[in-house]
Amino acid sequence: MNGKPLHHPLTHLLLIVGLGILAYSNSFGAPFVLDDLESIVRNETLRSLGNFLPGGTGLDFHFRRWVAYFSFALNYRSGGLNVTGYHVANLVIHLGTAALLYALVRLAFRTPLLTGSRLAPKAGIVALLAALFFVAHPVQTQAVTYVVQRLTSLCTFFYLLSLVLYVWGRLRREETGRGLALPLAGALLAAVLAMFTKEIALTLPLAACLFEFCFFQGELRNRLPALLLLLTLAIVPALVISGQELSAEGTLLQTRDDIPRLHYLFTQFPVIATYLRLLLLPVNQNLDYDYPIYTTFFTPPVFLSFLLLAGLLTLAFWLFRKSTPHLPAANAQPPAPELRLIAFGLFWFFLTLSVESSFVPLADVIFEHRLYLPSVGIALALAVGIGLAMQKTATLLGGRLPLLAAAVTILALAAGTWQRNQVWRSEVSLWTDVTRKSPKKSRPWYNLGTHLTDSGKPAEAIAPLMRAVTIDPRSAEAWHNLGRAYLLTDRVAEAIPPLRAAVRFDPEMDNAAVNLAAALINNGLSAEAIPLLERVCQRIPDWAEAHFNLGLAYAGVGNFRAAQRELTLLSRLSPPQARSLAKLIDQTARASRPK
Repeated sequence: MNGKPLHHPLTHLLLIVGLGILAYSNSFGAPFVLDDLESIVRNETLRSLGNFLPGGTGLDFHFRRWVAYFSFALNYRSGGLNVTGYHVANLVIHLGTAALLYALVRLAFRTPLLTGSRLAPKAGIVALLAALFFVAHPVQTQAVTYVVQRLTSLCTFFYLLSLVLYVWGRLRREETGRGLALPLAGALLAAVLAMFTKEIALTLPLAACLFEFCFFQGELRNRLPALLLLLTLAIVPALVISGQELSAEGTLLQTRDDIPRLHYLFTQFPVIATYLRLLLLPVNQNLDYDYPIYTTFFTPPVFLSFLLLAGLLTLAFWLFRKSTPHLPAANAQPPAPELRLIAFGLFWFFLTLSVESSFVPLADVIFEHRLYLPSVGIALALAVGIGLAMQKTATLLGGRLPLLAAAVTILALAAGTWQRNQVWRSEVSLWTDVTRKSPKKSRPWYNLGTHLTDSGKPAEAIAPLMRAVTIDPRSAEAWHNLGRAYLLTDRVAEAIPPLRAAVRFDPEMDNAAVNLAAALINNGLSAEAIPLLERVCQRIPDWAEAHFNLGLAYAGVGNFRAAQRELTLLSRLSPPQARSLAKLIDQTARASRPK
């Protein structure tokens, strides 16, 4: 090991951690958004750690992903719904994952294939570059700043931890002939934790075998540890077959009926090409892409993307072959063994994407957090490429020019991450950004309008909600929120048509029915409001607001006996509302008496 402080692993780890903290220093106040609300904010199972003991509701409800949800329960235990604690935990996981990537690359250069390679003396620099690319890249923000995507980052942490422990144990076995049992046990435990965090861990045993056959040598009996990890390959399919319930965040392996598997696969070719573009040029990032579904292979975006991906795979196999020994001598060095690392990185990219970007139609065809685990392979390949460029330019500034270019690029990536986190500072800023990039998609306009309403700006919410219902005129939620925005701006008559549309498209949307009834009563249409409220009260007999409005509607049509019955019920449910209703019934009764 080079004794210079700048080449010491501890210095490298401090650089990784420092850059990661700087890049995410403005993310700690980003609010809960989208799936965070159902999975964390309104998730009652997180309120007690006891729910995650055997037989507990948390363990049962989140069985396939109980490790991630248990970590959310720990956050809740320590700080309730203070979002800062969740962001700190997410960043710690991200930094830990980057440190594990650094360790994996360092270990790779100790394997039989690479220990004598030309890049072995620069193993620390290559490992540092890979970790810095990973920790600073803006595309990681969705897996780090979006709280619920801890499922992805925590799974990747355990994924890499398992692989690092496995490789460390194999190296101890290679170097000393013993000491494999404990690291292998740790690798198996980490693999199980990864698979109970998110289903993308399905590929972990295959990644271990890939590493084994890429970088180790010897007889089959020496490769048995990798084969033991293959036993965990059955965990994810077993969990899916078991039919355990999941949270509202859903299951990775849940299929969509409206997208045939083959069409989803065709669509994934340009999606993966987009992922590669984001890794190389992270501009126009988007939380909610408006991505078309491709139904035929022979359309230019699909066919050209397929050619690009096929070319990358061909390159990976060529690099693998070029780094393979051709001489019969057992101790012969491959002509370019470090190329094996680039091949491994490309294989890793395709392998780890295979669960989410193949034949299984997911709810959304593209999400940036799905790049978190695959980006490890691209970061590794880029770092090795820079290391090789340093060797090729050794006569020019001592090979420092590629390193300088890499440093500038990494700092630019970190700045991009900081800037991207600015978009996440509020729900309104986030969805405003999405509407600029996906203007023809209903969901961004709906979310922007909803959050404007919730933040006390209902007048500003009306225009985006109008866009939402224009794009998707059958969205009951969008119609309801449009009507609610009209109500909050005292435009009661204008609220009635959108609220009627909401109830028409979703008759069981009780909030919309109650709001519609209130608007009808306000406009002297109490008779139309009564059947709406009666149905709501039958479904939810203890809803005070529904009984309040029903009593008011009965009084409005002169049925004071029924109004008094609702007043009696309301006195038990909400005495303050009952007092208000009593005054209104009395006023209505006095106004209806003959003068």
